[in-house]
Amino acid sequence: MKIEHISRLLVLLLVCVSVGYSAEYPNDEHFKQARKFTTLVNYIDRYYVDEVDKSELLGFAYQGIIDAVDSADCRIPLDEFETEIQKLAKVEGSSLIKMNGRFVDLLSYVEQVLVDSLTSELVTESAIVGMLNKLDPHSIYIPKKEVDAMNAPLKGNFEGVGVRFQIMVDTILVVNPIPGGPSEKVGILAGDKFIEVDGEKVAGIGISNSGVRDRLLGNKGTIVKVKMLREGEGLLDFVIERDKIPIYSMDASFMVAPNVGYIKLNNFSATTIEEFEKGLKKLRGEGMKDLVLDLQGNGGGYLITAIDLADHFLKDPRLVVYTKGRSANRKDYETRKHDAFEEGRLIVLVDESSASASEIVSGAIQDWDRGLVVGRRSFGKGLVQRPVPLPDGSSVRLTMSRYYTPSGRCIQKSYKDGTDAYRKEKYTRRITGEAFSSDSIAIVDSLKFTTRINSRVVYGGGGITPDVFVPLDTTNSSKYFGQLLRKGVFSNFALKYVNKNREALAADYPYFKDFMANFDPESLIDKFIAEGEKSELEFDEEGYEKAKQLIHVRLKADIAQDMWGGEKFYETISSLNTALQKAIYILQEDMYQKYRLATN
Repeated sequence: MKIEHISRLLVLLLVCVSVGYSAEYPNDEHFKQARKFTTLVNYIDRYYVDEVDKSELLGFAYQGIIDAVDSADCRIPLDEFETEIQKLAKVEGSSLIKMNGRFVDLLSYVEQVLVDSLTSELVTESAIVGMLNKLDPHSIYIPKKEVDAMNAPLKGNFEGVGVRFQIMVDTILVVNPIPGGPSEKVGILAGDKFIEVDGEKVAGIGISNSGVRDRLLGNKGTIVKVKMLREGEGLLDFVIERDKIPIYSMDASFMVAPNVGYIKLNNFSATTIEEFEKGLKKLRGEGMKDLVLDLQGNGGGYLITAIDLADHFLKDPRLVVYTKGRSANRKDYETRKHDAFEEGRLIVLVDESSASASEIVSGAIQDWDRGLVVGRRSFGKGLVQRPVPLPDGSSVRLTMSRYYTPSGRCIQKSYKDGTDAYRKEKYTRRITGEAFSSDSIAIVDSLKFTTRINSRVVYGGGGITPDVFVPLDTTNSSKYFGQLLRKGVFSNFALKYVNKNREALAADYPYFKDFMANFDPESLIDKFIAEGEKSELEFDEEGYEKAKQLIHVRLKADIAQDMWGGEKFYETISSLNTALQKAIYILQEDMYQKYRLATN
């Protein structure tokens, strides 16, 4: 509350003292936007992870406005506009009152010289984005209308009708109703097509994904009436009461080899631990002794969820991670209870898209010698953001500290070359050779650390470097396979095929294990290639032959997903997961112990 009071006082003061292009005091909208800007500047000045010169900060903000304006937006020559904005950015001293007084001057000025569509709100947002872009890659602005949507995947639910859909040939097709959701409860099935929503025709009108969400999402308890077209039954009317819809963070849990269980997580949400424990219990009932935890592609999520997950593998008391920043003292996060998998061999899979919470878990497992990390170096996202609510309901996620693993390694990679270079870095690893050879990983001797139990050497400098490197395998892929994937040919063909043959497939393969053992997509390939040609993708025989195995397995996996759900997609495609296959080999060939791991 103290910070809020200070912010309000500053705004009141700046309104009183600011003078500029407008002879009058700022209007109400200027006041609101100035308060919004002041609140954020105040937070950055006090709590940002690194010290920032306030004059420089204002320059970043004003440059953001210049970058957002083109000649069509401006009633005066663009170079003249830029010159005036740069003059306004120059503030003598570093007083917050002076700085924000100049921002009010700017709002008055731009109101006179920019077109009416560029409101003071849009100008303020441009200033905030420009400012944040120069701080670090993970401090971001979230407009009011996007705050709830941004939080939904981590909260573990949203409110709506509960279907996974795909737009095919201008028609909304149900891929599958979400288990336990309102659509499943009223009898909507995979393959049903939306024709009308609340009396409005939605088929054949060029509807977009966002248009579908706008019509189907809504508050819990509200009603939506839909007409669905079902193969063989015609038009059917449904009345659906919207409800909370779970968003699952566990993609799959199944036995991948005798005694070896497999769990794949796509993020760290409020429901992850409950899902993980349920999956672990199921696998134990199927004879699991060893576990492969797949965090490939997992971009992170809640810190507390990462700590709770690590707690399932580490005995007490163990440090999982600590945070430290300019204004934030070191804070340690430790295990707190005896939990589910503190014995048994453990392998964690990571790749260049595993970030943040994934790196916390894999780093703790590695630093305590509890298990092996297998795959490729993780992304390197070790900046800690905290939400900063702004007065108009928008929000900023502002970096306030850094993550450090138990051995003292900072997870964060460098971002000194700017945000674009930072985000592209994981892709440039193909160019540098790091994606294909561990010898190409840049190791800095000054960032050498040792694990906490057995003093194995591990490295800082950005991301978690695996104990066992698995190169990116492109030998059996081809440009043609990539084009089939990107154009959605696999998913489109599988949806159509399952929609037309669901009953026959269920009769021929009553159990998934029958499908895995006996279904061969070879007989479908000619029709599949024709589907690609409908998408203006010319058949490439050489590309097909090179990627034949990938194409067949992927097609089978998409069909499995549409018949039995997403988990069966991962089970079908597991043979192509090279890191997983390496993990199975390590466990089955008794290579695990050679890495000098602790007995925990």
